[in-house]
Amino acid sequence: MDPGTAVAVGTLSAKVLSILWKYYKDVKDAQHDIKLLANELEYSHDLMQKFGTMAKGTPRLPMAASLYTTIDQALLELKTLEKKLDPGVGAKAMRRLGKRALKWPFAKGEVEQWVTRFQRLKETASLALNIDQTSLVINTNTNVTQLQHAQEATEQDRQLAKLPTAVDAAFDSYHRQHETLCIENTRVDLLQQHRDWGATHPKPLYWLSGMAGTGKSTIARTLAQHFHSTHTLGGSFFFSRSSGEANNATKFVGTFARHLANVSPQFKRLISKAIASHADVTRQGLRNQWRELILAPLSAYRSSHRPTLNFVIDALDECGSDDEIRLILQLCIEVKTVKEVDLGVFVTSRPEIAIRLGFDAIPDIIYQRLDLRDVPRQVVEQDLAVLLRRKLGRISKQQKISGWPKDEDIQSLVRLSDCLFIYAATACRYIATSDWDPKERLSEVLTAGSATGGNTAGLDSMYLQVLISSLIHGRSEAEMVKLCDRFRQVVGTIVVLFDELSAPELAELLGMSRKAIELSYASLHSVLNIPQDVGSSIRLLHPSFRDFLLDDTRCSDRHLCVNASLKHEELAKYCLKSMSDGLKRNMGHLTTPGSTPEDVDCQILKTQLPKHLQYACQYWVDHLAGISTESEVKRELPNEKDILVFFRQDFLHWLEAMSLMAKMSQAVVLITRLEDLLDSASDDTTLRSIVEDARRFILNNRGIIEKAPLQTYASALVFSPSKSLVRQHYVDQLPDWLIRSPTVEDRWGNCVQILEHDNLEDGLDGIEERSELTAPLIIPFSTDGNYIASTLKNGKIILWEAATGAVHSTLDSYLPNIVTIKFLQNGIMASMYADGSVRLFDQVTGVLFRTLEAPVEDCQLATDAHWSERPISPMFILLNGDLLVLLQNGQVWIWNWRSNSWGERDLIGTPIRRVYGCLSNGLLVAAICGNDPDSLDLSLLDTNTSQIQTIEADKIPLTMGPVAISSLDIIAWENVYGALEVVDTNDMSRTELKAYDTYSVSTSTFSPDGSMLLSSYRSMALLSWNFSTQSMSAVDRTASKIRSIAFSPDSKQLATSMGRLVKLYRFPARDMSSLRDSRAGTPLVISMASNGKQIAASLSRLASMIQIYDTQNGGLTHELSGHSLMGFVVAFSPNNQQLALTSDNSTLLVWDLRTGALDWATSGDRNQIHLVSLIFSPGGRYLVSGNKEGEILVLDAKSGNVIHVFELADEILTVQFSSDGGRIACATHRQSIRADTRGRVIGAWDIITGELIHEVDSSAINGSSYFIPIQATISPSGRYLAYSSGDGSVVIYDIESKQQRDFSIVPSDTLTSLAFSRDSKSFATCTIEKEIKQWDSETARLIGVSPINALGKRLSFTENENFLEFENGHIPIYPIEGNLSIRPSRHLSHWWYDRDTSWFMENTRKMLWIPPAYRPEKYGYLVHHDGLFAFSNDKGIHYFKFNQGEEISDPNEHDGNQ
Repeated sequence: MDPGTAVAVGTLSAKVLSILWKYYKDVKDAQHDIKLLANELEYSHDLMQKFGTMAKGTPRLPMAASLYTTIDQALLELKTLEKKLDPGVGAKAMRRLGKRALKWPFAKGEVEQWVTRFQRLKETASLALNIDQTSLVINTNTNVTQLQHAQEATEQDRQLAKLPTAVDAAFDSYHRQHETLCIENTRVDLLQQHRDWGATHPKPLYWLSGMAGTGKSTIARTLAQHFHSTHTLGGSFFFSRSSGEANNATKFVGTFARHLANVSPQFKRLISKAIASHADVTRQGLRNQWRELILAPLSAYRSSHRPTLNFVIDALDECGSDDEIRLILQLCIEVKTVKEVDLGVFVTSRPEIAIRLGFDAIPDIIYQRLDLRDVPRQVVEQDLAVLLRRKLGRISKQQKISGWPKDEDIQSLVRLSDCLFIYAATACRYIATSDWDPKERLSEVLTAGSATGGNTAGLDSMYLQVLISSLIHGRSEAEMVKLCDRFRQVVGTIVVLFDELSAPELAELLGMSRKAIELSYASLHSVLNIPQDVGSSIRLLHPSFRDFLLDDTRCSDRHLCVNASLKHEELAKYCLKSMSDGLKRNMGHLTTPGSTPEDVDCQILKTQLPKHLQYACQYWVDHLAGISTESEVKRELPNEKDILVFFRQDFLHWLEAMSLMAKMSQAVVLITRLEDLLDSASDDTTLRSIVEDARRFILNNRGIIEKAPLQTYASALVFSPSKSLVRQHYVDQLPDWLIRSPTVEDRWGNCVQILEHDNLEDGLDGIEERSELTAPLIIPFSTDGNYIASTLKNGKIILWEAATGAVHSTLDSYLPNIVTIKFLQNGIMASMYADGSVRLFDQVTGVLFRTLEAPVEDCQLATDAHWSERPISPMFILLNGDLLVLLQNGQVWIWNWRSNSWGERDLIGTPIRRVYGCLSNGLLVAAICGNDPDSLDLSLLDTNTSQIQTIEADKIPLTMGPVAISSLDIIAWENVYGALEVVDTNDMSRTELKAYDTYSVSTSTFSPDGSMLLSSYRSMALLSWNFSTQSMSAVDRTASKIRSIAFSPDSKQLATSMGRLVKLYRFPARDMSSLRDSRAGTPLVISMASNGKQIAASLSRLASMIQIYDTQNGGLTHELSGHSLMGFVVAFSPNNQQLALTSDNSTLLVWDLRTGALDWATSGDRNQIHLVSLIFSPGGRYLVSGNKEGEILVLDAKSGNVIHVFELADEILTVQFSSDGGRIACATHRQSIRADTRGRVIGAWDIITGELIHEVDSSAINGSSYFIPIQATISPSGRYLAYSSGDGSVVIYDIESKQQRDFSIVPSDTLTSLAFSRDSKSFATCTIEKEIKQWDSETARLIGVSPINALGKRLSFTENENFLEFENGHIPIYPIEGNLSIRPSRHLSHWWYDRDTSWFMENTRKMLWIPPAYRPEKYGYLVHHDGLFAFSNDKGIHYFKFNQGEEISDPNEHDGNQ
């Protein structure tokens, strides 16, 4: 960059400044924003001028490249700003017509963003330049350090920008700039008391409570301003029922974290570091956010003195959820754990019951409380008098009225206010209304205020007076009706909105002109906060005005009262229309189907999803729910036709929008709520059917749509059932680049949602291997049915929201090996650990508040080590809530909550082996040692009398799984494999339940209402026994064994755990008996023909059969049977007419694929040696096999005659031919299985003569790991032999010249594969680091690196030299003349499957996410050819065909309608 660029920046900034000052003259309501922006530009202008002057006299400034980039960026930013500000030709025409030409082009908040941009550019540039001429000394360390600090600050800002922040919730936000503070000489003692508390924090939590209108928020603002001025404000959050981002806790922690980061550079660094270290923390539960973003940075703060900070939370009662309120209070309690900072939390609220109960649960030592009702009335009235004199006195001065108001008028107003500051404030605003005589207005207030009634009578009278004066007084009947209609339309909308909107946003939503909107509330400044900035939201001055308008018993004038139901109906219609007009595909302009919401440019999102459209997306169902319907008369919701159109045209677009807004959990709740509404208020079966299908669609795909919005049109649509109504309506939206997709079910199954531990970002910290994940022994529902708990091996507990499947919180117990989890009735979750300790968590907040130590030292729990697949819980909840724990030695210990201690209960003289629970009469169901040492007695034990009643004697095996106990005192257990014995303990009647297969029961449970018994079998069947209908049905067949089952308390939901998945079902469920037995006939794909037209597969339980499938139509063409084929190896001939395979690891069979007949089979002594490798020569003349004893057999492919026998020292791993089939190279699997064996481990032979061309002794590769195979390959020309060496290099041996070169390119013990290119000029390596590297064979120069997330065990160059193939797909070949900065010259589309992430990748782009039901088996083969992929799992064989040709330029384009 030459100095001219800086000069250009200075010149352009001057031009933009001149434009800004024109706006300043014409646009009065934006002058504040214009001055802010102009000040920043003036500084940038001066800075660039100085830089340009200095650069001209300095040959080369000592600045890093980042400075030049910064100045270039400044030029681009200025050009963009100029373009946005330029009024254009139209403005000149407007001026000629005498009209105001300039309109401020920025919405609320945009100017602050521009100011922030220029501040960052300024900081980076000024620090690097250091302005001072002395800083131009080359290589000055100070300059470098300062530049580094600037770069760090920029990175910190980038991280902080990820925080979900409620901008308007701050006490000093632009939104709240006109809200008042306490007037001088009012609330004096009260404020001083609060200031004293904020300086010393005798108790860390302070609660100021009071009724509506008593001035709580004004006190909170005043206190926050005081803390701010004394540098002790850590952050503030002012809740508001009318604000969508401030009426809930979604952005609560993010807002405080952002505020805290502004307190000091150290906090900023700590918080930005926390965000960078926990990438997904902003999407986790509030408990995790608070821990990582608030508590951790506060605890890590270091200073020479302990700073004092305060958090201010106002109007907590306006937070929408009682659970969130309770959670916030629990989070506030945790500040007491912070020692490095003296932190206090100040909270104001109405004394609502949820908040009172929350504070009642907090020890008095932690919080201090003041109720404004306890402030003496005379003190409040004195403050009201001061306020009224000040405000009315100001009116008197402005209007030049002498001797007004009179003292008696002030006292009358004080009495009418009845200690409500909102009454006094509203009266003052009303009296101050322009164009009216203040004396007359005051007289009206005093006269109207004489009304009597309830607690709100005075306030109601005031509100009615304001409205009558503004809309009715002095108007004709026609004018009055028109004004009141418009009032109800606009102001009625404002009072029922679930989020605040500005005038332009309201106009867009309601389809009105902005002028009409503004006229409707122009005279209502006394009850509405009407900002000067048109981009700011219109707000109620106080929530009591909403209550007044919506209550016809308080608002007595029918012209003014707002019918909430009718207003919700109108708004539902407007929301549906806004979505129809505004939603479309790829609104975020994402570049790939796998792009995340974080990849969206904020400005693009604001343009494509403006505020009114976001509002419509979030609240259309809420408005439908606000409509009152008389279900006895009218079975129809209004707008049903519009709703049906929405689901047929915009449902997928809506899901994408909700993902972009990070509202997917809310989307689930909305559709579920709509379904409930339709069930109760609509007979339209068409609409109900599509909504039900939409609910299944969103539940099934919530997780992936949340992470990648455009997978709505890819994975979500591709894997939906063929008869899904959503799929049928949006079939034209399927991706064009997916030519063939797997066959899917025809309709939804009983499983409604799958929760994956693998997809969690948080909770996996410190887990290096996925094997560290585990499904819990028990996955219980909370007692209210809202949550499901699951565990990780590292001791973390995941709480899932049962309704949405979203992660509510991740609880860290800091102790691994969780044995079981139980939910107690009082909202407490108890987790037991292998050491016998029990930890108690609050299920909503996740706070660990107590630990119960193990009942004895060296505690050994009875967890049933005999059979880990069917574990037994050692802890149970007794009827009185006490906890019973069974030890391995048969001792029973009970935790008594009243005594807060463990007590041993000696129930009987013989040890108890297991306890399964208790009956409604308190009797324990247990297994005890009987007369037979090899079996147990199932018995009932009376804990008070120690009496025993035996149910089943000497017939219970030691390895028996769990016993199910119903709420009706019915017991079920496994009697013999496949049979359940059911005993009704009320009359001891028995029933045997026999399943239709012969596999043993894994686990069983009764539904809480006792109507069903659910049992899982080792055949992976999940069966339901209905006692009312005496019938059995299949709920599901799963891919792996079910370890545990849990019902929700209402018996409508079921959770099962298996592997790393939790599956959720809803009841009633349909019978799935027709589903395939996943163990009986699941084909296992093992090989694909070289032309991709055939695949070979085996059946997992019918190992005597190989199946050949036609990949074009998926049809079965041959079944090759008659031999035991367990553990086989398969090879197709080059012409794909023969298939060679091993039988029982010894016999070699060759089949004719044209006829399905057996060509030949080997026989003789070698049949006893296991064959482990198999390959045809390139021409198909030879068939070579290798066995575990190191023998390589060369056979005639037509006759099976043995031509040569070669030998190596160990099991044969690889056999490679040269392209002409004349030479062969082989390598052993490991250096040596037998420690005393040393010999040939790599060999190359002439296939015609059998001559050994070259060999490598084991001594040459001593460094090779026992677990990492030796790698060797021969070049296609047959000239070069390459192999891994023990000294950390790859050796290339020239067979012709007998010379070798050692390339120290990769540690040999990490090498998983080697391959030569067709011309032998380059070769490729793959390592356990899961990346493929391409090398120049002559120079060993690295020419390309491709990460593949796979071990790359089968690496080869394709015949057309376009790709490198490995087991999961293709990657491009780099040109030999290229370098690491050059991509492959042929921009061809290549596809591969990433097993770690379950994504199909095109080049480096994520394209299609594969859900669990369609993924390949964990250790199964994935075969592919020319964009066609095939693999199998319990559902069968799945085929995917991707567009294989030129690289896809825009993967989001498709031929369907947008």
